[in-house]
Amino acid sequence: MEVTQTYARPSTAQTDATGMKFDFSAELSRKPVSIQALIKNSLSYARLMLALRQVVKSDWRPVQKDHTAYQDWVMERYLEELPEHLKDIAPEKAKLLLKREKLKTELRKLQGQVAPLQAEMNKARRSYYDWLYKHDREQWIVLDPVVSVHPDGVIFEAFSLDESSYGRVTVPVSNLEVFGKVDYGTTNIDFSQVLANELYRVRSYRPAWLKVSFEKVELSTFVGAAVEKKIDLPVSWVKGFLQVQAASTFEGIDLKLHSQTVANMLFHLEAKKEKASPRSLRFVLKKGQPIQIVIDPWQITLTDPHIYQGETVEEIRIWGRRRLLVLKELLPYSDEVHVKLMGTGMPSYWTVQSEGHRFDLGLSGWSANDWSKKAGFDLLASTTEVSKKVLEKTEKLIIKQLSLTPPEAAQALGISREEATAALQTLCKLGQAMYDHLTQSYRWRQLLQQDLKLPETEEDERLKYAMQLFKNKKVKLKNQIQEQDDLVRYEFEVEGKSLYKPVLHLDQDGRVKQAVCTCSFARRNKLRLGPCPHMMAAIVSLLKR
Repeated sequence: MEVTQTYARPSTAQTDATGMKFDFSAELSRKPVSIQALIKNSLSYARLMLALRQVVKSDWRPVQKDHTAYQDWVMERYLEELPEHLKDIAPEKAKLLLKREKLKTELRKLQGQVAPLQAEMNKARRSYYDWLYKHDREQWIVLDPVVSVHPDGVIFEAFSLDESSYGRVTVPVSNLEVFGKVDYGTTNIDFSQVLANELYRVRSYRPAWLKVSFEKVELSTFVGAAVEKKIDLPVSWVKGFLQVQAASTFEGIDLKLHSQTVANMLFHLEAKKEKASPRSLRFVLKKGQPIQIVIDPWQITLTDPHIYQGETVEEIRIWGRRRLLVLKELLPYSDEVHVKLMGTGMPSYWTVQSEGHRFDLGLSGWSANDWSKKAGFDLLASTTEVSKKVLEKTEKLIIKQLSLTPPEAAQALGISREEATAALQTLCKLGQAMYDHLTQSYRWRQLLQQDLKLPETEEDERLKYAMQLFKNKKVKLKNQIQEQDDLVRYEFEVEGKSLYKPVLHLDQDGRVKQAVCTCSFARRNKLRLGPCPHMMAAIVSLLKR
């Protein structure tokens, strides 16, 4: 997927008598978005923005070893011995192989002559990439960060290179002293390395100014020139961005941890190197007792002073824990870390607040399992089908209001709460909205100006099979039970290769809060790889009611 982004000019930073000014250039193809404001508690803002950049640059995928030289050596030994075996079988073939060996010897001599030139070329290439590291942020940022200007604050969002971490910085309006007219909306911003370097220079005694500007550029060299960048955007990046929003709508376990506890955890992770499995963090949760975190494989137990108030005993494991190191520089300036755990091997959300500014970090189940792989969280986020007319009305409303909750949308449009939630979730899936799990509201946020056309993946194949089961009338609703906490339990029977019994628990908004099935896929993976085909078939049957 190729994405073209055009800016009136590169973003800049400058320091004068009034303070340090950060001027983010907005993307030209979008609706004008602009704000100019003095940032209060600007040092905390700078720290959070630098943490966001660490998320963007992070890549925790294991480095693959290069075995090319070894394979070449093995082939050389093989060719040396092969002619001896072929002398009596194929003399002509053996002669050709010997001739090739002579040519390879001559080739090695030529390579020896070329080697000094190759070394010079490699040196020049290294210098080139060193220059790119400092001056061309496209080597490190797949797509420019997304900024949303809303009446209650400014939100910066970005995704990591390995697509397993999602970062968001929220600057509340209480920390902004706004000057002039504000154009609300969403756009991409040019976040260069030079701008990041300036963030390190922010001080408490030096005020920081935020300016997101949209400037019309005419096609004239006397007026100005547009900075146009074509980025080959991986489809998985877009899918990951959409999945992280869907996953945040799920019910999880909300915890508060003391920042010192998280700092001690990161200290042990930095001081030690894992040489054996398991490499997980274990949250041991018992009602009325302090929260415990066990760092495997060393069995280091950290006890947090906060008391767990849940009703059941839980032990939740999360992997890819070194991704939490982006929080390291923020912990000394915050008292608490809010954590939302979705379950073992499931995504987790970490929130740090510093002087009103907020940093959210969303992590996929583990580093190698990026947000786009087999997730399918969007399939569980809503079980109600909406018409095109309702979707268009909801889109107009959220563009006008910028922030909506399902009850507000239902009241304003005169539709059911389930329809409102489904419409808002559909907008999230289309990249037109985002879900804020802390405020439990949906915000207007247009991810890309271009239409999203995503290819089919493994979970789409599962959905096709689920649709086939539904069309063949293999899905039957056996029972519907009203439970506590306004949840409704739906019990199904699905005839596949055998008889399976998926069970869905839905809330007032028609979202799946819990889902289980008797098939081997669900028993083995639970929801770590998304819903099984039988759960999907049950959801489809609810949608088609």
